[in-house]
Amino acid sequence: MTRFKPDHEIVLAGFGFADDGPHLVLNDIDESKRYLFPVLGRTFSLKRLPKRYCTGPFDLKTFEARCCPNKVELLPDMKETQCPACIEETGFNPSFYFATTISPQQRAYNLTPHFVYMAYFAPGFVKVGISSETRGVERLLEQGARAACVIGRFENADAARELEARMCAEEGIYETMRASKKRDLLIEVPYSFEEGKRTLEETAAKHGVDIVEGPFDLSPYFFGGPSPSVDELTLPQDGADDVCAGRCVGMVGADLVFRQGEMNFVTLVKDWESHVVELHVGDVIHEYSYEPAQMTLL
Repeated sequence: MTRFKPDHEIVLAGFGFADDGPHLVLNDIDESKRYLFPVLGRTFSLKRLPKRYCTGPFDLKTFEARCCPNKVELLPDMKETQCPACIEETGFNPSFYFATTISPQQRAYNLTPHFVYMAYFAPGFVKVGISSETRGVERLLEQGARAACVIGRFENADAARELEARMCAEEGIYETMRASKKRDLLIEVPYSFEEGKRTLEETAAKHGVDIVEGPFDLSPYFFGGPSPSVDELTLPQDGADDVCAGRCVGMVGADLVFRQGEMNFVTLVKDWESHVVELHVGDVIHEYSYEPAQMTLL
């Protein structure tokens, strides 16, 4: 139908979740303007280009993000998605407890109420983390947790970190998980909320903590309803890692899920952040090749 802002450089600046479902965050470099593009149920295509720009600063006090005021172009192999000036202005370090110095922004942020959560991804994969109360469920959704619960609420981040550190020192509990691992679990391991709920409850009991809220099934936030069957989830098999397309049936963390034909194809767009992209609304510019699994007769 149409390409979004065809004469402008549009950057994928991130992703998020709101009352109307998941969305992509797009920065218009030419206009220095940010757009939220809701994805659930929409047909569109996204193509990643090599060129990169800083995604801009984030205000830890107001929770507002904006485009990079200097429109800094990033080097292709640069690990960061922000320029040095925007990193300094943001002042956020999720691993502040390992840092030698803490920014004034981080120090003030750490004084806000925080909670400790357990996130379930698949059997054997439970992660514990902390988040500011101001973020609510969004932190869990950004991580792509399939089910979750709250195991503690605290006046500040340092107090919450004590419980997090104790839990993460226990065997079988993760403190970090790679985005690629979460994607693989999404497409390879069947999801059952009953299984997730039981795992979270058993993990809490085993390690002597109380569940103060939950467990929650997060599927409605991702898909607007139940999660699709794992039998209908797969990775693109045609080697195209710079384009995704179809009718979007959901987004789990940074994993976009597109429906084409009888299958749902999963693309991890976390690595696309800061890249210039082409957004084709209403158009499918790439068709996935798919070979059904061969069935054998016993």
